[in-house]
Amino acid sequence: MQPDRTRSHDPAASERKRCSACGEAKPAVDFYVTGGRLSSYCKDCQRQASRLAYRRRRQDPTARTQMRSVDRLRKRQERARLAQLDPERERRAGRARRAAARRLITAHEPEYLDLLEQELVAQGGGQDG
Repeated sequence: MQPDRTRSHDPAASERKRCSACGEAKPAVDFYVTGGRLSSYCKDCQRQASRLAYRRRRQDPTARTQMRSVDRLRKRQERARLAQLDPERERRAGRARRAAARRLITAHEPEYLDLLEQELVAQGGGQDG
């Protein structure tokens, strides 16, 4: 189990610190610890800033494309690393994905058939109404 780096266990943890963003003086445990030092922003302000930055990047098509390509590369590298550790892993994962898809289709067959029909119509090969 990873140690909890967000909470300090020394007596100085009872000290208070002023958040640069909201200006409130808060207990040290309300700040993240990085490299043995408390961050400038409290946890609440840091989370809010991260959320807003993520949303802002998602709005920009260039940034969104870059984020997606970084994610794809990271996932591809992780998959390759895991495939070296366990060559059968990807085969088992594929089998599990197919089984899950079959269970979903079985549980929601009318919606699945409607979606298939919509796809056929969108491709120009649907039934004539």
